[in-house]
Amino acid sequence: MLDQFSSPYVIKDLESRHIYTNKAALDLLGLKNKSDVLGKSDIEIKSKLFEIDDTGVEFIRQDKQITSSEKAMRCLEIHPAAVECPYIVNKVPYYNDENECVGICVYTKNLEVFTLNDFIKGNMPGSLLLNKPDYFFTERNCEVMFFRLQGLTNKETAERLNLSTRTVESYMQTLYEKVGVNHFDDFKNFCVSKEYHRYLPKRFIGVVHLEF
Repeated sequence: MLDQFSSPYVIKDLESRHIYTNKAALDLLGLKNKSDVLGKSDIEIKSKLFEIDDTGVEFIRQDKQITSSEKAMRCLEIHPAAVECPYIVNKVPYYNDENECVGICVYTKNLEVFTLNDFIKGNMPGSLLLNKPDYFFTERNCEVMFFRLQGLTNKETAERLNLSTRTVESYMQTLYEKVGVNHFDDFKNFCVSKEYHRYLPKRFIGVVHLEF
């Protein structure tokens, strides 16, 4: 059935090895034969997508998180050197007839509206989370943090949020106190450890265009 879908579908086992892929998924990877994928993990697949930014390593880390927590994950993938358009990926636990998690199912859809490049600069992670990692920070916290974590200054962040620079500076100081640090580098290290540097706040991309 999945062979008939025009959207990419992949099923992986608990070791992150591909046990199923449809033609659309092969096209996304720039490959022609299923033998290039089946039985292999992402870091073993000879695709341009996995040759840059440690994408394969990150995907395997995400797979392990999903199978251990048995919770779905939703990501925005941005890999301009390998894939023309940004795309949304849903990753869900895959169960056998005994209701045991035996892997994950991955399905993908191109992002129809994309304006993120208006917001950022520098080296942004290629895989952005659309589910907030936890509830430590509010959505508003994340909106301000996002720009700073992507390399923008307080002034540049203020311009994009239509705030004064002083307001952003004060806001960031409040976030430092919440985390228990005094400097941005320490704050960033905390956010990276919690995966907040990969979280894309809902405000920045119209949610209506992300629905399947």
